[in-house]
Amino acid sequence: MNQTIKPIGKQTLQQTTPQTIPQTATPEPQKINTLPLSHELMNRDGGDYKISTDISSELRVATLAYLSIQQEFNRIGKTVKEYQKPDIKRLEPFVEAMVESIIRNPAAAVWLARLKSKSSYAYRHSISCAILCSVMGRQLGLDRKELFQLALSGLLMDIGKLHLPDALLRKSTELNNAERAETRSHIEHGLTILADNNLSTEVIAAVQYHHERFNGCGYPKQLSGTDIPLYARIAGIVDCYDAMTSPRYYATPIPHSEAILKLAGWRARLFQKELVDTFIQAIGLYPPGSLVELTNGEVAVVSDYRAGMGRKPKLTVILDVNKRRLAQKKVISITGKEGSIDIARNLPPDAYNLDPEALF
Repeated sequence: MNQTIKPIGKQTLQQTTPQTIPQTATPEPQKINTLPLSHELMNRDGGDYKISTDISSELRVATLAYLSIQQEFNRIGKTVKEYQKPDIKRLEPFVEAMVESIIRNPAAAVWLARLKSKSSYAYRHSISCAILCSVMGRQLGLDRKELFQLALSGLLMDIGKLHLPDALLRKSTELNNAERAETRSHIEHGLTILADNNLSTEVIAAVQYHHERFNGCGYPKQLSGTDIPLYARIAGIVDCYDAMTSPRYYATPIPHSEAILKLAGWRARLFQKELVDTFIQAIGLYPPGSLVELTNGEVAVVSDYRAGMGRKPKLTVILDVNKRRLAQKKVISITGKEGSIDIARNLPPDAYNLDPEALF
């Protein structure tokens, strides 16, 4: 496409708090409209999904879809940085392939979403959010079409940041008021970039409102409760979780367990309680790709986890008790039996200078 995007000038916006934590100083509204989630889903077509493949075979398929999305999204990124209109349709077959993988066995895609790299945070964050939004939709029982739309929402919600200066996105110290205002402008940039791409109103709403918060303290319009569109509420939870657990220039990642505790503490305040619970159920206490330390001192990565398995994930042990790399990885299962090896604690993704992407 040869259309040129007109750059958006800097805007004077209200102050926000640091990039990760979803708060503003805006007063909470007196009345919050809250419609039970079950009522919202009542008239939507649903899907009855079951695990139909094992993670090892599904991982190959999911990886191909992931790499295809990454390659095409990189191309789109270059187009956007040149202020040209992107052709989002080029992404659709690869996003559809990822959604089909999530339907068969979401553990493989969640594993890929857990791979983190500071140097490519922006692109990986977008793809991870696409995966996690779709996984949440699967947990809610939404149909294939909606899982696809949710994946697009997660993938595109931060596309406007491609029009922000790299120096701003890579700044390692706290932003000043003007920089925070410029960061917030990524929403308007995103809407301009995505115009004329025939995207659904639900996807556009997710791009526009994923920084709104349930108690009305978000932006850009201080929407609250279920006045915030469903896709935007889902995208907001996913965006916040992935940011907290990813290495970034201005913050170190926190373990999955800490991020879950923070989200749980924000239920009914910053995020809808039912949706936070759905997210936790969807990815589990130990999602695939999580680094954990065992009670015997070894370090392992979670290689499989299914909702409902409780504390019984499969693990691939990669470091011995002295934190040295094992010459040959070993796979174990947590049984929960008294006296057996168990998980002692979650570890940050970059613990012991491990690169999770290089482990598999």
